[in-house]
Amino acid sequence: MALFNSSSVSSFSSLVKRGGKQRRWPLSPYKGKWQQKFDEQRAMETLMREAANFEQQQNPDKPLLLSALINSFNIYGCEPTPYAYSFIIKTLAKNFWFDQLPPVLDRLEKVESFEPPENFFVDLIRIYGKANMFQDAVDIFFRIPKFRCTLSVHSLNALLLVLCKKSVGLQMVHQILLKSHAINIRLEESSFHILITTLCKIKRIGNAIELLNHMPRCGYNADVTLYSLILSSMCEHGEFSSLEVTDFLGEMQKTGFTLNAGDFVNVIKVLVKDGRGMDALDVLDQMKSDGIKPDIVCYTMVLDGIISAGDFQKADDLFDEILVMGLVPDLYSFNVYINGLCKQNNVEAGFKMVGLMEQFGCKPDVVTYNTLIGMVCKIGQVRRAQDLIKEMGLKGVQGNLHTYTILIDGLVSKDQVMEALMLLEEMWSWGFIPQSLTFDEIVCGLCKKGLVSEALKLLEQMVSRDATPGTRVWEALLLSLGFKTSLLESTSTILEDLMWNSLWLPFGLGYY
Repeated sequence: MALFNSSSVSSFSSLVKRGGKQRRWPLSPYKGKWQQKFDEQRAMETLMREAANFEQQQNPDKPLLLSALINSFNIYGCEPTPYAYSFIIKTLAKNFWFDQLPPVLDRLEKVESFEPPENFFVDLIRIYGKANMFQDAVDIFFRIPKFRCTLSVHSLNALLLVLCKKSVGLQMVHQILLKSHAINIRLEESSFHILITTLCKIKRIGNAIELLNHMPRCGYNADVTLYSLILSSMCEHGEFSSLEVTDFLGEMQKTGFTLNAGDFVNVIKVLVKDGRGMDALDVLDQMKSDGIKPDIVCYTMVLDGIISAGDFQKADDLFDEILVMGLVPDLYSFNVYINGLCKQNNVEAGFKMVGLMEQFGCKPDVVTYNTLIGMVCKIGQVRRAQDLIKEMGLKGVQGNLHTYTILIDGLVSKDQVMEALMLLEEMWSWGFIPQSLTFDEIVCGLCKKGLVSEALKLLEQMVSRDATPGTRVWEALLLSLGFKTSLLESTSTILEDLMWNSLWLPFGLGYY
């Protein structure tokens, strides 16, 4: 016997055609949820198409995405979802249609009944922050409870991050913190991180330290990240003395935190800069005892500090230690050490060190040669300095203004004034303009040798290059002219013109 007769099939078909309104059995809960999700998905797809159409228009005439939202969900007989509202808000923000946000938020607050997640408002706060709409970000933060959502430190942190990015927002932070405390939103450790990081960024290091010390009163202990941040900021911005830095370092160590390599480097840098090279050496030793291997940059800074302090024996020991540790000295390391050797008048050791540099594949630069040139000129070996300049050229190292100035001073000191004058002309050919003092030395040297005409020509060139002669120049010229009366009449007019030209040249009133 058949399970279904023709009448039963007809009755079933009739129920289906009437949309199930006269069903004889209840709809299963599973089927209802599935149908609701399906309708919401189709409504969302319709909304996205409408939004895309609005965005593609060249000059959209105030597209009302809120109406599109309502209509899309009405078509399928369902209510807008939190995701739909989030999509609408992000679309409006992307297209800078911020004037449509207020009605959307008003409907969300007064018409909808679902409870939006807090992340919905965190995203909105970030959107306002990106658009520099700081007051709107503050307003939506305090409005969150009206949307049936619990306000927490999560939203507060989002607002603080937004406000701390711009000076305009920073001015609002104090009041925000007071109002948040009044409505029982308690700062968490993450909040302190945001505030302390911001204070360090705007160079309010003292306030950052105060906030760091306030953390235990709120039940939080600062971690090593915050200590390192403040320590590096103290060292970087330079508003604290090396003594204050080492005091903070001591407080940091009292908490039981172990310093990292960056912390040690920052402290060493400050100590060396403040002329406390031996203290920097102590910090280097502490670094090694803590199991942190210093790199060549760290060793070089300490080496520079020890040499500046004048303890050359320790400098030699430290350089030997660099090699024993298997570190490869870099160009700066060699230059610092060669400078120390030259300060000890150990020039030959300095030249040997240049050979060692080349063995390590480290090419000497202009600083290396300037150090050696300065030292050999100091001990009167000017010819050797000239040979060094030739060697520089052969090795492709171009001298700079300091190179020529050192050698010119050395030549003048050895009464080789004409060679100094030739070197001066070579300087000009390379585009280097010497200081007035260098001109003065050569002019006085020429006058001393009785080469007054050459001195006057050089003086004229000085004025044409905006160099103001010093008092010594005029005295030397006048004395030289006084002993050569035959030249006085022919040169007095030129000298007078040059003197007046030199006086008025800074005001743009010179003759030349």
